[in-house]
Amino acid sequence: MGKDGQLDTPHPSQTRNWKLVRFSFLLILILSFVTVAGCGRTRLTNRRDDPLSAQEHVALGSIYEKRGEKDLALLEYEASLERNSRYLPAMTRLGELSYRMGHYGKAEKYYRKAIKLVPRNGDLYNNLCWVYLSQGRKLKKAESLIMRAMELTPEHKGYYLDTLGTIYLKQHRYWEAIGVLEAAIPFFDETHLDLLSQVYQHLGLAYNAIGERSNAEESFKKARDALNR
Repeated sequence: MGKDGQLDTPHPSQTRNWKLVRFSFLLILILSFVTVAGCGRTRLTNRRDDPLSAQEHVALGSIYEKRGEKDLALLEYEASLERNSRYLPAMTRLGELSYRMGHYGKAEKYYRKAIKLVPRNGDLYNNLCWVYLSQGRKLKKAESLIMRAMELTPEHKGYYLDTLGTIYLKQHRYWEAIGVLEAAIPFFDETHLDLLSQVYQHLGLAYNAIGERSNAEESFKKARDALNR
């Protein structure tokens, strides 16, 4: 302790050693939790002596996800929010995983919370749009959300145009869908061939819906070719 009553700043070597000890302890602790949960499918929750931080619960949840244990991953992400109700990574993981599991009500809830916390992140609006698209509901709301996303995060406009085109497809606004999907194509280069394939797939569906079979077949071929490059 210094003369002014403040704690002394640790020497750099002391800081590194302390971080190493903490990391080693937490790694052992997390792995032991995974082992216990993997055997008994149980996890300590709602405990005041919870040794893990919000970040560490997310890290543990990610391990469960990689093992395919989605329900346990959800529990960890929820535990993360119990530790810190404003922890964005836990909200987005809950939204994404709930969406993939078909729990659309939960996905909507968590994405809406995330947007409230970070209202200028266009990707969150886009993800919420796909929750609505997957259910075929609130399509007008989804359209307004994706327009807002393009205003907030214009560098991701290509992704958002694909989402908008899919909204128009769901609404049977096929010519509008074709227009925005054609506009999305130049945004995707050789490093995003899976997304380019998706755009061409949606474009093929739009052309097929209006009876333009040759354009539809050409779009579907380009979708396959993009995946085979």
